[in-house]
Amino acid sequence: MNRILFFMIFYMFGTGILIAQQSRFDTANSLLEENSYSEAIQLYKSIADDGYDSGALWLNMGVAYSQVDSLGLAKFYLLKAKNYRETANPAEEALTYVNDRFSRQSAVLPDLPWDRFFSYLSDSYGVSFIAISALIIFYLAVALLIGSWFRVDYVKPLRYSSYTMLITALLIFLLSWIVYYQDNRYDTAVMVGRESTVYEQPREDASVITTAFEGYKLKIDNNRVASTDDNNQDGNDWVYIRLENGMYGWIQCDGLKRL
Repeated sequence: MNRILFFMIFYMFGTGILIAQQSRFDTANSLLEENSYSEAIQLYKSIADDGYDSGALWLNMGVAYSQVDSLGLAKFYLLKAKNYRETANPAEEALTYVNDRFSRQSAVLPDLPWDRFFSYLSDSYGVSFIAISALIIFYLAVALLIGSWFRVDYVKPLRYSSYTMLITALLIFLLSWIVYYQDNRYDTAVMVGRESTVYEQPREDASVITTAFEGYKLKIDNNRVASTDDNNQDGNDWVYIRLENGMYGWIQCDGLKRL
C-alpha cells in the first residue's frame, strides 16, 4: 500500500527549473524512480544550492526524504512545495501521508481569525500589491479633490468621495504595514531533529515547558532574542517559539529548519 501511495504522490514536474538544470533534475528523477533516494537527494540539493527552486524540486525532495526515514525534512520540503500553485495539491496529499507516519503527534489549535486573515492577505496578495492598491486609491482621492476646484456644481460629492477614498487609502496602507510587520516578525519552522526540549528561559537549567518532536510545526518570534549571559554564551543558538498546541517557550536552533 505504501508503495502504491508513494507513486501516487510522486510527480515529475519540471516547472521553474531552468533548462541548464533540467538534465540534473531529470537524472535525479530517474534515481528516485530506481529507489536510489540518497543519490537523488544529493542531486536535488545541488540544484537548490545553485540558487534554483520550484515546486517540483521541493516536492520531489520531500518524497525522497520520506523514503529514507527523514520525515521531518520530508515535511519541511513538502510545505515549501505547497506554496507553489502547480504542486499545491500533490504536496497536500503527500503531507497527509507523511503526517500519518509520525510516531508523535502534536495537538493543533486553530489559528485566531485575525491571524488567518493576515496570512490570507500575505499568501494571496502580498505586501507590495496591498501597498500599491492603497497608493492608487490615494492618487484617485487627490484627483477628485483637484476636480472639485474646477467643478463648482459638484463640489460636495467630489470632496466627499475624495475624503472617503483618502480614508480608505490610509486604512489599506495600515493594513499593508501590519501584513509586512507580521511577515517579518514571525517565521514558520519545522522540527527536523528527533526531539528538542522547550524551556521557559533560553537556558538548559531553566524550567521545562514541553518537548518538541520531529515533524512539529513551529512559529518563531523574531522579536524575542535571547541575551548573552554567563549561562548562555551565544544567544543566537536560541529562538522563542509557539507550538501548534498554543504553548510558548525557548528552544535551541539545532534541529529546526525555517521555511
